[in-house]
Amino acid sequence: MAERAVDGYWAEAKVRSPDAGGEWYLAGAWLDTASAAVAWLHGEAERLAAVLESVESEQGGQSGYSSPVSAVFREWAADDAFRAVQCAALADGQPVSANARGSDRICGAADVEVLYSLSARPVLRPH
Repeated sequence: MAERAVDGYWAEAKVRSPDAGGEWYLAGAWLDTASAAVAWLHGEAERLAAVLESVESEQGGQSGYSSPVSAVFREWAADDAFRAVQCAALADGQPVSANARGSDRICGAADVEVLYSLSARPVLRPH
């Protein structure tokens, strides 16, 4: 098998809902380094947390999940030790992610379960 070199890192934010039968792409970025990709993910985690906090406060904390999605992403973004672990894993060629689940109201329908995913992976090219 031919050796492959890292050509950069692709990072993205998605939300999926098996209940609603859909997947929505929120944002993505091509980055030059593993640390830049993880930093982008942390920025997206903070952005999502801020948006979701306003929605979660309107729901009055009655989601039925052990932790609100915003709290999961804020805790993940604040964990500097785990950030270093994820940077090292990504630089070593492993994909990394942060995931959380909660409920949302889709197009005025009933509440559905949604899965939020922030992920990054190396993009490889042949030597």
